[in-house]
Amino acid sequence: MHRLAIMPVVALLICSCNTPDAALGVDGAPEENAAGGTLTSVSVTRVDLGTLGGVSSYAADINSGNTVVGWSETPAGATHAFRWSATEGMVDLGTLPGDAMSRAVAVLDGGMQDGGQILGVSGDDGRWTPVIWSTSGSISALPIPLIPSFSTALPTDFNARGDVVGSDAGGLQHGWIWSDTHGKYDLSANIQGGSSEGSASAVTGSGLVVLTTAANTCKDTPQCWRTYLWTQATGYDPLGTPGNDPEANVAGLALNETGTVVGWVASAATWGATPYRWAAGTGFTPLANYSTGTSGYGYATAVSSNGTVVGADFDPASESIVASMWLANGGIVKLSPDDPNPSVAVAINNVGTITGWTALSNGINHAVIWKPSSQASGAALRPSASLTTGVFRSRVSTASAKCLADPQPIASREALFACVINADRKQ
Repeated sequence: MHRLAIMPVVALLICSCNTPDAALGVDGAPEENAAGGTLTSVSVTRVDLGTLGGVSSYAADINSGNTVVGWSETPAGATHAFRWSATEGMVDLGTLPGDAMSRAVAVLDGGMQDGGQILGVSGDDGRWTPVIWSTSGSISALPIPLIPSFSTALPTDFNARGDVVGSDAGGLQHGWIWSDTHGKYDLSANIQGGSSEGSASAVTGSGLVVLTTAANTCKDTPQCWRTYLWTQATGYDPLGTPGNDPEANVAGLALNETGTVVGWVASAATWGATPYRWAAGTGFTPLANYSTGTSGYGYATAVSSNGTVVGADFDPASESIVASMWLANGGIVKLSPDDPNPSVAVAINNVGTITGWTALSNGINHAVIWKPSSQASGAALRPSASLTTGVFRSRVSTASAKCLADPQPIASREALFACVINADRKQ
């Protein structure tokens, strides 16, 4: 039985360095696409965002102004939320008074140079408060009440009109939506037939939510995952399963403003997981894997307004899960073709900049962005002499790599984030 990983703690911060390693992502060469999708050469530049002075950092979201948010370790080993831009570098967003840790999970578009409002959490082990950082960096708590019998509210996304989505943890996990106007609504409990577990991963500007829930409709297994779209006006709209397979697991990790959903599908007939793009009218479109046959493994974590999808896929050549992009025509592209180490893309903005993280050396991950070459300019994108292609030719190991290679920790975006945080703390 799959279970949504309960998001534990967060405690990372980072320095204001922004070291580009352009040699790792420029002029990605065409490759054989074993799964049959068209592969297109795409030129991107990878930029290392550094840390807040600690060991590792992770990105969670990016807005149209190329402001990145996430979390990083501090010199003291705590985890703090950060905001990064090419002009400011990495800025520590701090915590609520008395808290030790924080994490940023989403950022709105904004008119100011440093980006819009930022959503996250502040607290410590087992005690988290949903928070908002303003465009100036001030922090305030969100008055989101807990669902009865749950212990922690964990937000994942929000919009400009004040809707926040996420899940409450504590034993199991329920997805929800909250606003000052309408209060908190338990999306998992109120689905037809109810559900014992779920997570709301994303919400659009109009209030459309993508929700993954545990279902008891499988024939051969006690529980499987199903994905729904929800609005206050229309209620629940099930995505269904590819080919109406009753045994398929479907996780929805993101959606764009047009209602296109992406995530992963796993079937009893295949090993691993297949990334997908879903749209009303066309249904499920499976996305290519690097592997052939039924052994592929990959997942889609975000989709832009034009249908470009990002995530990660298993590369047999390097034997690593690597950050990948799927174009609108179905082609799959390695974002860092010269780097054999584990990496993942978690967000893409509408100008084509992608963010995520990559393993740099044993035990160390850094938040990065991949920028289309058309954007590359200025000192922020100048290659560093210390980061050359040769440095990354050998495989390295990080405690969080296992989080990228198993569908269970990726039942939701927050589950993935929780997994890497736990892995970092236990290494």
